Amino acid sequence: MRPVCHRPAELAFAAPPVPPAPGRDPLVVDFTHEGDGGHLRVPGFWDGRDRYRVRFSAPVAGRWNWRTHSDLPALHGHAGVVDVGAAPEGEHGPVRVAGGFHFAHADGTPFRPVGATVYNWLHQPEDLHRQTVEVIADAGFTKLRFMVFPQAGDHVEHHPELLPFEHGPGGWDPARPVPEFFERLDSSVELLGSRGIQAEVLLLSTYDGGHFGLDTLTEEQDATYLRYVVARLAAHPGVWWSLANEYDILAATRPDDRWTRAGNLVAASDPYGHPRSIHNWLRLYDHNQSWVTHASVQIGQAAQDFGRASLLRDAYSKPVVLDEICYEGDLDLRWGNLAAEELVHRFWIATVSGCYASHGESFLLDDGSLHIVRGGPFHGESPSRLGFLRRILDEVPTPGLDPIDPWWDGTFVAGIPTRHYLQYLGRSAPDAWTFRLPQGHRGDRLAPGQRYEVDIIDTWDMTVTTVEREFELAEVRRNEATAGDGEPVALPPGRPIALRIRRLD
Repeated sequence: MRPVCHRPAELAFAAPPVPPAPGRDPLVVDFTHEGDGGHLRVPGFWDGRDRYRVRFSAPVAGRWNWRTHSDLPALHGHAGVVDVGAAPEGEHGPVRVAGGFHFAHADGTPFRPVGATVYNWLHQPEDLHRQTVEVIADAGFTKLRFMVFPQAGDHVEHHPELLPFEHGPGGWDPARPVPEFFERLDSSVELLGSRGIQAEVLLLSTYDGGHFGLDTLTEEQDATYLRYVVARLAAHPGVWWSLANEYDILAATRPDDRWTRAGNLVAASDPYGHPRSIHNWLRLYDHNQSWVTHASVQIGQAAQDFGRASLLRDAYSKPVVLDEICYEGDLDLRWGNLAAEELVHRFWIATVSGCYASHGESFLLDDGSLHIVRGGPFHGESPSRLGFLRRILDEVPTPGLDPIDPWWDGTFVAGIPTRHYLQYLGRSAPDAWTFRLPQGHRGDRLAPGQRYEVDIIDTWDMTVTTVEREFELAEVRRNEATAGDGEPVALPPGRPIALRIRRLD
C-alpha cells in the first residue's frame, strides 16, 4: 500500500541487538524530498530480536530519498525512495500552535483541545481499554491524557504484568525495552487516532510511590527511554508530549534543570515538532523555556472566577491549557468533589479567558477506583455539556478566541474583533442584557453601521436560541460600542447563560 502524508511509513532492517551508546540512537535516516529539497532526520529504534525500525511521516506528498546512518555496520549505508501520496480527505495532519495562543492541524484546520484524563488507561484489561475510548469519543472529547508508566497508590486497583523494560540485578534497564509493552502503546495511540482523539502521552511517572521503582531512573536512563519512545511514536500525527503530571512531586530527586534537559531532549529528538509541555503540582514550571510549546497548568483557583486564567497568557505568550481545574466527583478531597455545574462553569470561564481546560471524573467506583485512574463509563453530568461547548467552539472560524480587551473589560468578552464574540454571564444570568461590544486595541475596529445577530446559549440545557432581531452599531467609543436599538434582550434569569454575537455583513 502506498504511504500517504501524515501517516507512518515504516522501514525495517536486521542487525544484531546491541544496546545504543549513551546519547545515541541505534540508527538515523535522512529523508530528502526530490521536489522542494525538504529534509527530515528521523531516529530509529530496536524492536526486539534482530529487528530495527524507522517510522517516517511525510509532511508533503512526493518522492522522498532516504539513507541510513549508524555505528552498526549492518544498519549503515542503506538507501532507497519512499513515494508518498496526498493525505486522504478528512485527515488534517499533526497539531501545532496557531495564532499565538491556540492550535491547528498542519493543513490549517483548527483544533480545539477539550481534553479528558485517564492516567492508567494504557494498563487496563483490553475490554475496559477499548470501552474507555468509545466513551470519550462519544462524549466529544478531543484529547486524552494518559501515562506510559503504570500508576500506583490510592484508588489503583489493577497492577499490570506487562512493564516497559527488562529488569535485572541492577534494576530497570531502559536500554532493553520490552517490545510487547511498546507495541501496546503503539496500538493505543492508533486506536485514539481512529476516533479523532489526540494522545497526550505523559512520559515520566510521579505516581509510582516506590511500587514499581520507575520513578528512580537515572538521568542517563531517562534519556535512553525518551529517545526510544519518541522514535517509536513521533510519526503518529495525533501525539502530544507531556514530561509528567505534577512534575514537582519529585522535586527532591529531580530538580528543575533536569526536567529542562529532558524537555530539550524530547524537542531535539522529535523531527515533527509535536506539542510539548510539563504539568505542575504546587509550583509552576518556567513555561517560557523554549522547548515548551504551551503551558500545561494546575492552579485550583485559575478558573473559579473571571480575569485569572488570562493572566497566564500574558505571562507566557503561549497557549494555556488548564489540565486540572479539579474533577467532577464525590471524594472527600477538594480536588475531587466538584459538582458538574461548577466544572462546566470553569470550562466556560477558561474559554472566554482565551484558554483551554481538561476534564476528569473522580466518583468512587464499586471496585474502589476512579474514572481518572481506570476509565470506563462516565457517571457524571459534565461530559455531555463539555461536548456541547466543543461544538460551539467548532463554529468559530479561526483557531480560537482571544480576550478582546484584556487590560480592563468587566464583561470578559472573548472573540475575533468585529466578527465573532462570546460572552459568558456566569451560573446565574440577569433577566436582561443590553447590546454592547468591547473595543479592543488589536485587530479590526468596530464602526457604526456594522450589523450583528445574537444567540442565547444555555450552557447546561445545551440550547441555542437566536434573538429575533438584528443589532446595528450606532455609537462607537474608544473602548466600547452600542447598538441604536437600546431595548434590552430578555434572558432567563438565574440560568447559566452565554451570548454569541456574530457579524452579519
